[in-house]
Amino acid sequence: MSRMDKILRHISVGLVVVAVLSSIALLASDANILDGLGQWTARISAAPLLAVGLAFLIFQPTLRPRWAELLKSALLAATFLLWGAVQLMPPTMLSRRLGNLVIALYVIELAWTIAARLKATRKSVE
Repeated sequence: MSRMDKILRHISVGLVVVAVLSSIALLASDANILDGLGQWTARISAAPLLAVGLAFLIFQPTLRPRWAELLKSALLAATFLLWGAVQLMPPTMLSRRLGNLVIALYVIELAWTIAARLKATRKSVE
């Protein structure tokens, strides 16, 4: 493993830790364990999405996936990043449309995953 791969992996792991901890903070906020977050609520909602999306994107070069798999992974990472950005936006027509785009992107990514698995299953049966 190259030095750059190690650096990218460490950055990815750090971002995953941030994502998990901010998810815990988000759930604690919902359970009223952390009171008084007020203006921080949108940031806490966005943090795990942005952190895990960035972690997944940064991790890709270390995996050296095929182009189709890289595209699929980049789409998934971009969807998380867009969702995180939408969390930071005020409720407007643009944020609603971007939220709908996030939904469509998740549907496309999952449909792509299902199609790939079905194709792989057919090949293994033949």
